[in-house]
Amino acid sequence: MKDKLISREDIRTLHPVFRGKYGDPLIDAGIKLSGIQNASDIYDRSKHLTGISFCRDLLDKLEIRRVVKNQEVLEQYKNKPFITVSNHPYGHIDGIALLETVGSYSDRFRVMVNHILGLIDTLKDNFIIVNPHQKQVNVTLNGVRQCLQHLKEGNPLGFFPSGAVSYISFKHRRFGIMDREWQLSVLKLIRRAGVPVIPIHISGRNSIPFYLSRVFGWKTRTLLLCHELKNKKGKEIVITVGDPILPESMQIIRDDAKLGEYLKQQTYGLAQQTLHN
Repeated sequence: MKDKLISREDIRTLHPVFRGKYGDPLIDAGIKLSGIQNASDIYDRSKHLTGISFCRDLLDKLEIRRVVKNQEVLEQYKNKPFITVSNHPYGHIDGIALLETVGSYSDRFRVMVNHILGLIDTLKDNFIIVNPHQKQVNVTLNGVRQCLQHLKEGNPLGFFPSGAVSYISFKHRRFGIMDREWQLSVLKLIRRAGVPVIPIHISGRNSIPFYLSRVFGWKTRTLLLCHELKNKKGKEIVITVGDPILPESMQIIRDDAKLGEYLKQQTYGLAQQTLHN
């Protein structure tokens, strides 16, 4: 295990300014402003554990209540190949909650995550890491290959198809929290897998200041994710599992972008069950 969840070296990879003459003072300021120490403290309390045990311990110590609806679907698909698609409202604990929920039924379940969740070395055997912002594609391609191999071996796999944390949007004269467009590379992979897809909606959102930070770019927003961990303590997350979407149904939708819209609608439609139940 690592001594620190996010090291100074990790921060230096975010921007050339952290590798320059004033890099160390800027890193010190960044650690204070971003709440990285808070994330490290949370990690330290559970880093003696790995896998599902780590997830459960971390969420319990944050006093986060998890309510899982329609979990009988996961029981039906226990130890069978399938794919899950989920919205990404938090950018950190949603991945941990998803892994705990589905992994409790399928111990071979892995989740494709971005480099942020990939920093959690205690979950290295449960995550397949890609970086949607990486200019060099070697890391992402390697992650895609791992996904294909995992599915080829008949194992279940989870996706956050947006590849990034949700943002605030204004549609139909209303503000809402929504994923960006689901990535075509993920949708092509889903189509190629030819296994049932289980949509899973995760309730909740980050703070308004976090969403407003989008104007400063994804790197600034990434640093602020650590602050968002602190304000999740004592919250409730409702995880709603949808009915499986069979490969035959997806074959009817030949366009990958439209398939993404369909899967996204099915996932966000589960939020209505959360409101009415």
